[in-house]
Amino acid sequence: MKTKLYHGLLVIIIKCGDLFENSVVDEFNDCAVSRKKCVPRKSNVGEFPVPDPSVVVRTFNISDFSGKWYITSGLNPTFDTFDCQLHEFHVESDRLVGNLSWRIRTPDSGFFTRSTVQRFVQDPSQPGVLYNHDNEYLHYQDDWYIISSKVENKEDDYIFVYYRGRNDAWDGYGGAVVYTRSAVLPESIVPELEKAAKSVGHEFSKFMRTDNTCGPEPPLVERLEKTVEEGERTIIREVEQIEGEVEEIGRTEVTLLQKLADGFMEVKRDAENFLKGLSKEEMELLDDLKMEAREVENLFGRALPLRKLR
Repeated sequence: MKTKLYHGLLVIIIKCGDLFENSVVDEFNDCAVSRKKCVPRKSNVGEFPVPDPSVVVRTFNISDFSGKWYITSGLNPTFDTFDCQLHEFHVESDRLVGNLSWRIRTPDSGFFTRSTVQRFVQDPSQPGVLYNHDNEYLHYQDDWYIISSKVENKEDDYIFVYYRGRNDAWDGYGGAVVYTRSAVLPESIVPELEKAAKSVGHEFSKFMRTDNTCGPEPPLVERLEKTVEEGERTIIREVEQIEGEVEEIGRTEVTLLQKLADGFMEVKRDAENFLKGLSKEEMELLDDLKMEAREVENLFGRALPLRKLR
């Protein structure tokens, strides 16, 4: 339970960082996480383990990554499924350099555009493995594994990347993305992607398509209307919740009344059964005494329960 709660907390922190990233937040994270160690490091190596070398491509030319690529499908919603993920790569001194950009949606249907530069070194013994290490911010390290690729200067070119990483707060985060030249995932490559995903222990059906239309931000008036509408929906949800609680209370009251009515009918049946068992003389005596069946039971100290007279 603690592990799940801590994982959820890290995801919330990451999403807050996506929305409110700036130099002040970066400095706070560096101080709290890296220098002061205020946040204990989470270790999770089970969900995204190092893949078996046999599932990684045996040959890969990093120059094949040169040019513009879109991430059109991703596995991990925390890292992989942002809108408008356009990444441009080039080779520089035997390193693969990526200029990465993506959008962060805001609650009012607007967005922030984020960007960063990452540098990868190819593993000399495993060409399908690329390392992005030696980063100052949170000392993060990402390892990319090329599981499948097809680069033929065609519309359905793709590179399937499975990755895992670590930083000062989290050891073992990971995910998988599909890079394509096209802004929309070509359906023709899905069978190959399904095979690639399965080889690293995941189902491609769990991947999410991204939105790379990269349209303009909605006008401010429209965003304000969106905010008002969202506020109205929140109020409606709260009212419906209250109504549901009232209905539940009402159902509870009806159930209680029904139980009382059932109890009354049972008492009535007990009395009728008791009276049916009396002889004519006993009935006349009871009538003379002006006593009800329940009073007779009380008179004998419940030694003869009415329910046993049926």
